[in-house]
Amino acid sequence: MNKSQHHHKLENLYDLAGFSKQAHSQYMERRAKDEWKAQLVINSVLDVRTLHSIMGLKKIYNLLSPDWIGRDSFIGIGVEYGLGIHRLKSYQRTTFSTKSNWFSNLTAGLEITDINQVWVSDTTYFRIADIFYYLTFIEDVYSRRILGYVAYPNLKAEANCIAMNMALKVRSGSDLRGLIHHSDRGSQYVSNIYLKILSDNKIAVSLCESVFENTHVERVNGIIKNEYLQNQSIDTFDKLKRKLNVAVKLYNEERPHWSLDCKSPCEFEKDLLDVKLDDRKILKIYSVPEKKYVQQQLF
Repeated sequence: MNKSQHHHKLENLYDLAGFSKQAHSQYMERRAKDEWKAQLVINSVLDVRTLHSIMGLKKIYNLLSPDWIGRDSFIGIGVEYGLGIHRLKSYQRTTFSTKSNWFSNLTAGLEITDINQVWVSDTTYFRIADIFYYLTFIEDVYSRRILGYVAYPNLKAEANCIAMNMALKVRSGSDLRGLIHHSDRGSQYVSNIYLKILSDNKIAVSLCESVFENTHVERVNGIIKNEYLQNQSIDTFDKLKRKLNVAVKLYNEERPHWSLDCKSPCEFEKDLLDVKLDDRKILKIYSVPEKKYVQQQLF
């Protein structure tokens, strides 16, 4: 209703409504501010997700660190406007165990305080139409950095060798004495060609004794596949490889991690140089008590 449709004074209308002109003015200002904040949140989330397509609201808030809104309000607005994330589940089998050349779990209960103490590796699938391709990752547990990776058309050990050689190149010049390579019991990890690479570099072999003992790198699998690749228009193997390169770069250099004080893996490794060994956080490797397998030494 506008002024031409009635003959009442605005003061009388405010009285009838039960609030003052000042209160009405303040309400309109708050509403305008709320709408402005909501639009900023929406734009901010959508902008970040052009690269990090399934990054959660909490991580986006910490990545942006906006000084114009609190974390709970930011997340609340994001959820209200349907910007929450629904995780996907994976079902394709990628581990085919072998009963030969079994090694024990060298990481159970281990406490680490530096990079290049434990590397972990795992493989996940990526489906394009009716064809399954496979993504293999090697991660430094302490910094969460992906050191080696590859997209491959099958589960042969050659893929793991490519990823391992990439990781060794990234860590070229580093002292790898005492490094443990940990993985599930897939046959790729105990193939002759893969074990030779580890042996040549004096890297100790560690295998899971439970499906719950390789969770660090399995989490990486899920992040790369579900946050960075699933929502892309990937219809060829070549495109998958290109998108994987971008995804790993974003993960390593931009994506914040709660366990790294909301730093990216590369940022965390850089800052780690200024932290004395005794002052660093201790990371304890989780293990599950289960039957013990026959131990066998690589060297």
